Amino acid sequence: MKKNYTWIWILLALAVIGLVLYFSNQPSKPKTLGDSNPITIGAVISLTGPAGNQGEYIKKGMDLAVNEINKNGGMEGRKVSIVYEDDKTNPKDAVSAYDRLVHVSKVNGVIGGLWDFTAQPIMPLALSNKIAFISPSNFRIEGGFDLNDQSFVMLTDFNKVIRGLENYLKRDDVKTIAVVHFKSTFGTEIAKTINQISTEIGKGSIIDEPYAGFGTNDYRTTIAKLKQAKADTVFLDMVDVDTVTFLTQAKSLDFSPKFITYVGSYDAFKGDNKSLLEGIVVLNWEKSNSKFVRAYRDAYGIDPAKSANNAYDAVFVLAEAIAKTKTNADVAGYISSNKFKTINGEVQFLATHEVSSTPVEIDVYKGGALVPLN
Repeated sequence: MKKNYTWIWILLALAVIGLVLYFSNQPSKPKTLGDSNPITIGAVISLTGPAGNQGEYIKKGMDLAVNEINKNGGMEGRKVSIVYEDDKTNPKDAVSAYDRLVHVSKVNGVIGGLWDFTAQPIMPLALSNKIAFISPSNFRIEGGFDLNDQSFVMLTDFNKVIRGLENYLKRDDVKTIAVVHFKSTFGTEIAKTINQISTEIGKGSIIDEPYAGFGTNDYRTTIAKLKQAKADTVFLDMVDVDTVTFLTQAKSLDFSPKFITYVGSYDAFKGDNKSLLEGIVVLNWEKSNSKFVRAYRDAYGIDPAKSANNAYDAVFVLAEAIAKTKTNADVAGYISSNKFKTINGEVQFLATHEVSSTPVEIDVYKGGALVPLN
């Protein structure tokens, strides 16, 4: 009698179908870089407004870091991406941008706050949300721009940097010093530190001239006051068109002291206006090493500036910390207790959450370029 195996084949077929369905519903191992668990970094930067030009350099630096990390296998095998939000160089927009990144985009950490007044309102939010926040272009300013447990800056204590001018200010031809500065924590610290230096070296208190509003002043009254006080050395803390306006008015009013400013404060100068910069002393804290300059130039055809190198490093720091920790709340602790290496060198943060050092050079503007001051 011939056996009927039909039911056995039916059971085998059902078993095979069941196995196929089971395995098809299992999560597959990622075939490409970190697709299942990417690192997402948020960026609150100024792409418009007075700091918009700086924001473009910063963005390029961050993009360069992401491209290099992903090209080399990711951070601990995890793909890195950045979600950008424009703060329009406005504190209120900075807060809104941060909220979108944390609560909508669900980022693992945030980089941004290019100027002091766009970074400061973010820091308490970062502390509350336990989201690590790194500002690539701000200094720590004791009593004015202090960092909390979740906040870091990629520059050192500002007082140390301004004190790089001490030897210059000791010169015999420097007698009466003035500081014209924007009303901000940054500008106030410049005036305070230069006043300390001036007093310590026996040249007395400075003439402190704060101002408010971008592009709204003609400075004639300020210049007349400085001229009457016989100020022979004037530090300008200005951005965008304000520096152009002040130097243009100074020339028209026959006021020609020794001017000092910092790197990047003269971006608005074009064409014939650049002659106004000739001989100006520049405090330069934006020196990039040759490896980073080559990488940036190869990628974009221009040299890096405006803390693009610090933004690049900030991506590496934050990505590594995220990759090495289990939760977002652990990231800041990892940053504060570890050293990081990039093509720019070693990055280490002090207990007060600023980097341990920032190279500073005193330059002079000559023939359309910065050269070291003799």
